[in-house]
Amino acid sequence: MRHLLEKKFFPYVNKPGRYIGGELGIIVKDPKDRLKMALGYPDMYEIGMSYLGTQILYNLINSDDRFLCERFYAPDKDAEEVLRRDSIPLFSLESFRPLKEFDLIGFTVAYEMVYSNLLNILNLSGLPLRSADREENHPLIIAGGPVVHNPEPIAPFIDLFYIGDAEDNIIKILESLYNGRGLSKSEKLERIVREVPSLYVPRFYDSTTHLPLTDFAPPKIQSHRIKTLKNEYYPKRPLVPFIETVHDRLSAEIMRGCPRGCRFCQATAIYRPVRLRPKDEIIAQVHDQIDKTGFDEVTLLSLSSSDYPDIFPLATQLSRELYDKKVALSMPSMRPGTLTPELANSLKLTRKTGLTFAPEAGTQRLRDLIRKNITEHELYDTIRLAFENGWTTVKLYFMIGLPTETMDDIKGILQMIRNVSNIARTIKGKNSINVTISPFSPKSHTPFQWDEQPSPDSIREKSDFIRKNANSQFVNIKLRDPHLAFLEGVLGRGGQELATVIETAYRKGARFDGWTEGFDFELWLNAFRENNIDPYIHLREKPFSESLPWSHIELDISVEHLIQERNRTSALLKEVNRSTEAIAPIEETKEDDDSAFGRSPKKSIQKTSVAPTRTQVRVKWGRQGLVRFLSHLDNIRAIERSIRRSGLPVEYTQGFHPHMKISYGPPLPLGFTSEAEYFDLSLEKPFQPEMAARLSAALPDGFFLNMTKPIINLKESLSSRLNRAVYRVSMAELPDTAEKLASLLSLEKVEAIRVAKEERRLIDIRPAIFKLEYRKRDATNSEIPKIYMELGLGNAGYARPQEVMLAAGLCHEEELPALAIHRQELLYIDSDGRRLSPMEF
Repeated sequence: MRHLLEKKFFPYVNKPGRYIGGELGIIVKDPKDRLKMALGYPDMYEIGMSYLGTQILYNLINSDDRFLCERFYAPDKDAEEVLRRDSIPLFSLESFRPLKEFDLIGFTVAYEMVYSNLLNILNLSGLPLRSADREENHPLIIAGGPVVHNPEPIAPFIDLFYIGDAEDNIIKILESLYNGRGLSKSEKLERIVREVPSLYVPRFYDSTTHLPLTDFAPPKIQSHRIKTLKNEYYPKRPLVPFIETVHDRLSAEIMRGCPRGCRFCQATAIYRPVRLRPKDEIIAQVHDQIDKTGFDEVTLLSLSSSDYPDIFPLATQLSRELYDKKVALSMPSMRPGTLTPELANSLKLTRKTGLTFAPEAGTQRLRDLIRKNITEHELYDTIRLAFENGWTTVKLYFMIGLPTETMDDIKGILQMIRNVSNIARTIKGKNSINVTISPFSPKSHTPFQWDEQPSPDSIREKSDFIRKNANSQFVNIKLRDPHLAFLEGVLGRGGQELATVIETAYRKGARFDGWTEGFDFELWLNAFRENNIDPYIHLREKPFSESLPWSHIELDISVEHLIQERNRTSALLKEVNRSTEAIAPIEETKEDDDSAFGRSPKKSIQKTSVAPTRTQVRVKWGRQGLVRFLSHLDNIRAIERSIRRSGLPVEYTQGFHPHMKISYGPPLPLGFTSEAEYFDLSLEKPFQPEMAARLSAALPDGFFLNMTKPIINLKESLSSRLNRAVYRVSMAELPDTAEKLASLLSLEKVEAIRVAKEERRLIDIRPAIFKLEYRKRDATNSEIPKIYMELGLGNAGYARPQEVMLAAGLCHEEELPALAIHRQELLYIDSDGRRLSPMEF
């Protein structure tokens, strides 16, 4: 399978780093006598690898020797095309085993708009979409995650759902399957339901009434909560992706649940009650995982990190201890009023990360109603404090379409934006505010689950009003697609009748519906029409007496409590609005007042009187195996994280965003192996041989260190000086290869087509072709035939090995991505013809 992927798949997809596996922290086990689980996230690798829950389960399952757990993610559209074209089944990242060969396939479902991806994964795995159509030898399909607290829209596709925190029970589920390997599928499912709580098996329930059809299936499925966040849940060696992910940093969970209880928030209900981790345990985990991963940023993760009781001492201690490692500290969305000068100083000590605040509503009345207990004063004071402490960008989140909303509430959002804009204008710096406005979507298990969802047209009308009247050079406004929110609301509150719509939309081509570029609203409307279902019915207000599709799923909060909370919001409407001091508009700064614009004067850096002993070292490295399918930026990311893991005394730049003083040689093209790549690194201490050993040990599999050498008087960068590259191309034996190369060398002009910014140009590459040599297999050479090329490099003119192969007629254009090309050396040829490698100058 791996050989097939190397020849037919990896060379032909965008970002093959999504699919090659091999990341630091990966766990590969022998499948013999083990229960095999494939654990996946039905979205892009970049999204799934950012989800901490998947890493927790991956760690827990693989910690038990009876089981193995491997990963998969949704292939992008280009990758799906290649898989289907060449009949390649979807595979895991650890062993490239087809998903169909696992005992259990698990999906973490965090968002309704991944349903079409989930079906696509099943289909690409060679599995029938519906549970009823799958055979005994097919793997069981299990789903968990926040969204399955209303499992009904995808119930016909899933064999069993796990509801709630899985840390306590995932091993029990696998143990039940392991001990029941000789049973039929129905017998396995019955056994699991009898032995493990919080499991919902749709086949054991009536699809309309949700009443159990058997005596062993519980009438209500209780969402499970772990009592404590145990230290052993978190991986000792987290997975470190090669490619950039959405949250490209170390995530340290500090608290689960939120003490605030906003009435619109499903996560508050799902993750209740609040469970805290000890401060010292968090600090120890961060230091251990930073040393093992090489990340340059840590985020303190929870639904409301600034409400963690020890957030100030935790952030202060961590920021100080991480400063020498140049590791930044960040937090997700913060509650206005919780950013203090002390916390701001901690968060900006190494470098400033993003600051996000969510007022949600524009008036105090509506914030009180949704239980968002913040005031405008708190928001403005927080924004002012952020800008005064050097942050130049702040993000704000609002919702429109909330229950009882009026135009006064919309105007309140507009006034808050104007006031925040005025604050940005009066504080020196290139300040900006990014405002995201999301349509309200009522969620299951919240007090608003019975409320009407506003139509896309009404949302668009309100958002257009805000856009039209909030014209400010300091504010960027982004509206989440109202049609996307509409569909999310329909799928989130629907029942099993929507399964046919989801399947129809999938078969019509729906993929990555949560991505703006992937979402096709008209396609989904057609899917509803074909199944004679009016999606707008699901937007209507529901009476408290109505049986909801998720009524058989129970959380710690009772339905009666939710009704009381909803009625309490109605009572609030009759109360006098809480009085707040009027916010006086800040006088606008005149256009000619230069003091309000530009960067503030740089602070002079106090220099020590004793200069540290610095040195520079040149490193020769290479790559082999599947990491050849990484891009130049991926290589840089892997190398710099390796340097951090090695603990080398690296010199960093000064300023707000310090980075390593490192200079790289010419980029190595994606798909090439090499033994002759270079970078120059500045160190704060003299280079010692043991440092090379430390760096070599820290490199991921596939990367290797060839040589190191201290250098002095460096005046030119590596890339600017190198002018020649030596390549080796391995290929199948062809009878006239030598003749074709000789014919090419005899030409005065060799033209190649290059595309830059969608412009095609003909380039003469003949001046950059210096040497071509063919070594065929014979009595003295048993290796695969190879072509050795010496080609120009740099500003004086260059040629690519693929261009030479194509010009010589040695392969077809469609074969170029799969060529086995190896960079053997980089050279500087001086005016006297001397050939110098970077280690010789």
